[in-house]
Amino acid sequence: DITQDQERNIENTRLTLSEEDALKAQIFGCWSIPLGLPYNENLLVRVRLKLRKDGTIIKAEILDHERLNIPGQGYYKVLAESALRAVKLCQPLKVPSTGYESWKELILNFDAREMLEG
Repeated sequence: DITQDQERNIENTRLTLSEEDALKAQIFGCWSIPLGLPYNENLLVRVRLKLRKDGTIIKAEILDHERLNIPGQGYYKVLAESALRAVKLCQPLKVPSTGYESWKELILNFDAREMLEG
């Protein structure tokens, strides 16, 4: 059985909101949104990252990769490539010194509409 103290430690291994926000801010600071994107399109790109303890990236992949090859999704492909470029430009990421298990694999949402709205 897990004691209450152990349970609290397990909960605390997840990224806090401020840690998650700091990580997103780093990456989004490296992200150049391509010009001329249609504002009415679904402009959300989800990227899965696998990280080392030092914040370097082992793997970065687009989760909705099948959408890259659908005709008429050229904007999505350009946006997805820009998101991957941002992740690679920003490494090594400044990651928490503890709780590696909780952040060694992350999913980030790159939403161009959020960025364009400011």
